[in-house]
Amino acid sequence: MNRVIQIKEEMKQLETQLEQLKKELNLLQTNCDHEFKTNNYIQECTKCHLIESLNW
Repeated sequence: MNRVIQIKEEMKQLETQLEQLKKELNLLQTNCDHEFKTNNYIQECTKCHLIESLNW
């Protein structure tokens, strides 16, 4: 049972870290001077890897 508690605590820490990284990525993508490469369906920034659909 000790391992279960340890795993749950580690998961909680990783979820917190994941949220922080998502915020950081969003900030980087928001402030990026995008350079897109496109295909028939999407365009993807070669710098920040932001993907936008072209099928709207």
